[in-house]
Amino acid sequence: MKSHRVFLAGLSSILCLSCAAPLPRPPADYLQQLWQTRESTLLPIQHWELRGRLAVRADERGGQASLTWKRDAAQHSIRLNGPLGRGVVRVTQDETGAQLQDAEQRVFHAASAEELLYRYTGWRLPLTNLNYWVRGVPVPDLPATRELDDAGRLKVLRQQGWEVQYQEYVRFEAHELPNRLTLTYAPDQASLELPAMEVRLVIDRWAQVQ
Repeated sequence: MKSHRVFLAGLSSILCLSCAAPLPRPPADYLQQLWQTRESTLLPIQHWELRGRLAVRADERGGQASLTWKRDAAQHSIRLNGPLGRGVVRVTQDETGAQLQDAEQRVFHAASAEELLYRYTGWRLPLTNLNYWVRGVPVPDLPATRELDDAGRLKVLRQQGWEVQYQEYVRFEAHELPNRLTLTYAPDQASLELPAMEVRLVIDRWAQVQ
């Protein structure tokens, strides 16, 4: 009886060790194939709607807002509601430029939504790049380094001085899309155009992705 208990205890220990052992990481070539398939599927997407929450911190300043972003090909409509946007702010952009309307119905114009938001809120958010990063792909034709997770998805992306960490993905219809990511910008001594900045984006809902 004692030997039987010893045997069971040993077997239990072996099983626990096997349960605790992490699965081996898939081969790099396989992950690269998964990534290439993902990138070729996500890059052509030009229509979406997302709703989420945005938090920004730079130097001693911080702000947050709810976010609704609708894209229809070259037309973008971004709505911010909260202290970050100084109330409700709606920004639209198309091939002709960008327009911002604030809570007092005042209208401002600029060449891009990124430039408008900076002028109005003081936050230089990388909206042009986020157009790609929010889908989980790098901006095409720009230098980038990336790290993949075990599913061949972006885990960390470094591009144009920003580091984008992808913490979570969610499946929406045929796509796996980011729903939690953190962007950090740490300028070097040679380029101090922007202060150090951290942007956290939580996407609560994707819709109309095609």
